[in-house]
Amino acid sequence: MYELHIALRHISARKRLTFFSVFAVALAIGVIVVFMSMMTGFTDELVESTIENSPHIVVSPQNNDEEVIHFYRYYSEQIVDNEGIIGVSPIFKGQAALQYKDNAKGVNLNGIDPLAEDAVMGIEDDIVSGSFFALSRTNNGVVIGDKLAEELEVKFGDSVDLVNPEAEYFSYKVVGIFDSGTPNDETAAYARLDSVLDVFDENEVASKINIRVHDPYQADDIAASIEAETGLDSVSWMEANGEILELLNTQAVIVWIYYALIYMIAGFGIANTLFTVVMDKKSEIGMLMAMGTSRSSITNIFLIESVILGSMGVILGCIIGYFTTISLASYEISIPSETYFGLTTLPLKTDIGNYIYAIVFSFLINIVAGVYPARRASKLDPVEAIDTA
Repeated sequence: MYELHIALRHISARKRLTFFSVFAVALAIGVIVVFMSMMTGFTDELVESTIENSPHIVVSPQNNDEEVIHFYRYYSEQIVDNEGIIGVSPIFKGQAALQYKDNAKGVNLNGIDPLAEDAVMGIEDDIVSGSFFALSRTNNGVVIGDKLAEELEVKFGDSVDLVNPEAEYFSYKVVGIFDSGTPNDETAAYARLDSVLDVFDENEVASKINIRVHDPYQADDIAASIEAETGLDSVSWMEANGEILELLNTQAVIVWIYYALIYMIAGFGIANTLFTVVMDKKSEIGMLMAMGTSRSSITNIFLIESVILGSMGVILGCIIGYFTTISLASYEISIPSETYFGLTTLPLKTDIGNYIYAIVFSFLINIVAGVYPARRASKLDPVEAIDTA
């Protein structure tokens, strides 16, 4: 294929110009890969923390005047029969304070069934001292977050007093301490459901029913089905975090515009290189056309050059992007927690999809960038090209 041979000769004849053109594409690809890895890391980390640290679906009373769900056992049995559900956990939540010696702290006291709640929230995996399941074996046990334990200056095995003006005196033994890495570590306390109902003088009611499903991205459909079936208000994690997900979508659009601008800059580098070759090789192009080379073949020569330069840039750019991402990921780069929804370190994730996007879009831009120089070369008049060279 003589077009390929001529294209390679043009590229090798101007090594410095070729190098800078390839490097421009490589740098653009490298920057984009790193940024895409960063955005993928941010998005995945945010969605994963949202999915893992909160119920996939929360069922609460339909009527705003109602504060509790009556007959929660009946509804729980009805809900668990739905396809795709892993766990169902009724919970009663009340405001109280825990006191240890001279230290006191307001808490959200959650009355739960330990096995059911662990199936939904996986709290046992976050336990750093004691056991979450110990709640099943005692009626006066409590599990608290590590930050709350620090503030109260309590440790596993200590007894704390429940302070609630509307309740009788209760004493709880700390049977577990958890570290979830969320604000719950400072404010949440878990005890058995029947015990908490006694504290607040309630009987057979729940504040809400927490649900975990197999596929979190099907939570919206399952929530709608539960709401239609039970008549209770059912909210998926996607609906509850709609503003965050909408912000991520808007951010993705802005980032892709940014990527497109970088690709265009790299494409201009390719176009400039090819245009320079066209001007420099006028006589050669004229000679080829005088010898019977078709205009389509001349066009192909410069399109092939564009593809070769783009390919070299893409390969080098992917290598640069990969090793830069790996290098950055090996360090914990701290960021202010208020900067990005509470994330404290810069997350980077190497995803093959990022490289595929970069390669596809780069090739498209490079081919488009090569069209004008290629058409300009094919439209040269053979006699003029030879005479003016």
